[in-house]
Amino acid sequence: MDLIEGILYMMWRGLAIGIIISAPMGPVGILCVQRTLEKGRRTGFFTGVGAAASDLFYCLLTGFGLSFIEGFLKTNQNAIQIIGSVVLVVFGLYLFKSNPARTLRKPDAARSSHRRDILQGFLFTFSNPLIIFLIIGLFARFNFLLPEISLPHYITGFAFIFIGALLWWWIVSYFIDKVRSHFNLRSMWLVNRIIGCVIMVFALVGVITAISGMASADTRGPVYLNPARGFGAFDPAGGRGVPLVIENSSPDTILRFLPLDRVEEFSFSFRAANLANGSGTAGRHISRDGRSVAKAHPSWGIVVAGGGHELLFSVSTLDDARDELFPTRVRVAASLDGADAGEKILTGGLDLFDGDNSFRLGRHGGEYLFAGGNRSYMPLLGVAAPALSPDSIGFYVSPGAVLSVGYASLCVLADRHGEDSLTLLMADDSERAAYFNRSSDAVEGEWEVFDRMFDDSQLRPGGDYRLAIVAEGSDYRIVYLSGASKAPGRWKPGMTKGYLRQSGFRDVYDMEWIDPAGSPLCGEIKAQLSAQGILDVTFVDHGSNMRLKKTGH
Repeated sequence: MDLIEGILYMMWRGLAIGIIISAPMGPVGILCVQRTLEKGRRTGFFTGVGAAASDLFYCLLTGFGLSFIEGFLKTNQNAIQIIGSVVLVVFGLYLFKSNPARTLRKPDAARSSHRRDILQGFLFTFSNPLIIFLIIGLFARFNFLLPEISLPHYITGFAFIFIGALLWWWIVSYFIDKVRSHFNLRSMWLVNRIIGCVIMVFALVGVITAISGMASADTRGPVYLNPARGFGAFDPAGGRGVPLVIENSSPDTILRFLPLDRVEEFSFSFRAANLANGSGTAGRHISRDGRSVAKAHPSWGIVVAGGGHELLFSVSTLDDARDELFPTRVRVAASLDGADAGEKILTGGLDLFDGDNSFRLGRHGGEYLFAGGNRSYMPLLGVAAPALSPDSIGFYVSPGAVLSVGYASLCVLADRHGEDSLTLLMADDSERAAYFNRSSDAVEGEWEVFDRMFDDSQLRPGGDYRLAIVAEGSDYRIVYLSGASKAPGRWKPGMTKGYLRQSGFRDVYDMEWIDPAGSPLCGEIKAQLSAQGILDVTFVDHGSNMRLKKTGH
């Protein structure tokens, strides 16, 4: 993509994102309307300028990968929401009690500082961290973050996000100013009281939602490790902004562990590459007598330990890089407490020379399944180890290997209750219809794929799914009905396809999505009920987006 083409590409996308972010008529929109009616168009517009600046700030955080900020907001979202709600209550009370007659009788004294207007608009918008999830969805929908986009393109895109937001607030203040002459003193007083009450309602709903989120908080949620958030115990140096690199130049094996809270089921997903295994390269390490030794095909792996037991899955190449007619052999082996537990030789699906591969290790009922692939997951090795109750998981790096980890996620799977009864209920058409006809929940019902924008290098659609979503306590289960194109023989009506878990924000959920192979998809997934009958799903770590449309019930 050349410079001019990239700039044009980013201009209209930035304009659209800026308008869409600003359009919802929340507290800052109501404030803009009130300020325009009471103090004129310029005051209302500058209030919108502050809101646009706050939106741009959140866009920059998201766009430049500072996802640890999003992690901080998510961790503290309930406290932040309560503080923001208290601010709204105070302002709502002030507005309710204010006398517009003072403003109308003293127009010169009423002329407010534009700096104060901008600051108030900024703080009103900044107090709502929910906006960052909307931005993530919009960036994915408009393909705003692409590898081929350069810095000048991004500068253009972010500039037009700000321009789009300003355009929206100019239109709002212009329209309200045109009808301003139809308001007399009494109507202005009523407007102040009505808007003050509406803002206080917004605030009270925020407080109730935050308190409910605190009461129902699930400590077993996924843990995301990446260059922005950091890699926790895997990276003692605590460096951020770069991948985790474990270079083993010693004669001994390196182990880096992450603690687990003795769980029964989990899924650990990551992308990794052995930098010492590129074309024409070899790993090197220092031997015990101090010599520099070349090591061909150094191995690395993943380790699970607990209760005095240790399970190791290792990955290595057996040949140097070859062309497509002579594929390189890859060895995947497992050992349990030092004894061989299985081995597989592969000639395709894993490319250990030219970039990262995706891997996932899951534990289900005492069975450990190691899967991986260059473009999609495939089963590599399975080991039964019911006596191993894991309390830690980590990376194993042999002498000479240089392991680079781009991102990782650890999902502790919640207990599955009522699977059989719900499966039978959702698999029966008449029973399912009767259940949803009695439901008044906006999320419960039948859904189907409306549209999607997938990055084929990261994620590929598994079918035109038809799904049922049914409440389970405060969360929801997603049930498969039909439409699978990948592994269609595996999927039967009534099987679990995923989960929606309350995020603490209204209509925003953390999603667990079961892939065609039957394992949770790695990475962060957000779902937002963005409009009546539309569920917007963003696969954050895969740069992909899918929308589900409610049908039937």
